[in-house]
This record gives sequence, C-alpha cells and structure tokens, in this order.
Amino acid sequence: MNKHTTPRRVARLISRAQKTLEEELDIKLAPFDITAAQYVVLSTLHSGRANIAAQICKELSYSPGAMTRMLNRLEQKGMIQKAPSVDNRRTVQLELSAEGRRLFPSLLEASGTVIEQYFGAFSAQELHTFESLLLKMFAGK
Repeated sequence: MNKHTTPRRVARLISRAQKTLEEELDIKLAPFDITAAQYVVLSTLHSGRANIAAQICKELSYSPGAMTRMLNRLEQKGMIQKAPSVDNRRTVQLELSAEGRRLFPSLLEASGTVIEQYFGAFSAQELHTFESLLLKMFAGK
C-alpha cells in the first residue's frame, strides 16, 4: 500500500462512488417519476429476490419504517400492489403491478446506461478483480 492509500481513503471512494451512481440514476429515472432508491426496490421485486417488506429490508439494509414509506409511495404511483399472503394473512406479499411490469424494461435500460457509463471502461478482468475484492471485504459478515 502506498503512502496515499489508506483504508479510510478507500472507504471514502466507495462511498463517493455509491453516491455518484445514485445521483446519476436519479437523473436518468426522473422522467419516469422514480428515484434510484425506488428503482432498487422495484428491481428486487422484479428479480424475485424478495416479495415481502421484511425480506426487502434485509436485502437492501433499510429500516422497516423507511421501507413502509417507500412501499406506500410506490403503491400510490401504481408501480406495486400488495396482497395478503396465502400462507400468513398477517403478511403482505408485494409484486409489481401491471404498470410496474410495463415500465420496468425502461427503468432497467436507464440503469444499464448508468452502469455502462461508469463501468464500461473496465476490462472483464478488472471487473472480476473489483468484484472479488468487494466479496472479500464482505466475507464472513
């Protein structure tokens, strides 16, 4: 490690990268009246990684209160729909609404544009190394 590279500097750069990606995604998604944070929730539902609020909270490291507000906004926008779980009536299952499913490909394209803008200059090997380093950082957590 050279004298200018420290764990704190790397942490600041990671934070800056995340903020920059979120800001750029917010700009690209603005015509759809969707924020980057809302897109991540919609993407989580679309992929099937989670379909109840508690799962999404865990997946995205959101607080339950913030998630409730986010889901309510997405429901008001007509992007998601809620239904009682078949297995547990106290649990609400979430899914993209017809409008959410219709709009999602355009949101995905906007996201892809941002990803390409920031990661397109990396070679496949550089991306693999970057991913490996990030996975190593989270190993055991």
